Amino acid sequence: MINTPVVIKVSKGTVTCTAAMSVENDYTAALKRDLSSSHSAEGNGGGAPVTIDGWTCQGYPTPEVLKNGVTSECHTASADVIAVLNLLSSPSAGR
Repeated sequence: MINTPVVIKVSKGTVTCTAAMSVENDYTAALKRDLSSSHSAEGNGGGAPVTIDGWTCQGYPTPEVLKNGVTSECHTASADVIAVLNLLSSPSAGR
């Protein structure tokens, strides 16, 4: 779900805005690199966990995203950061 408008939220623990945005941006960059590669890393693009700077990040399948709005999660033992669909930024159908 690259280029999908999301809001980054801290759902557990204490994480600075800079740290939350950094891990989410690094996760997105890793997915973009993987999608452009002819040899995908196991799990990338399919939702399996990926390690980013000590965080474990995972994307979710479309049915789950549509159910709860969470597109991905990055977590450590003490903190969770989630990317939630920003439906207010999405273009409406038919435009």
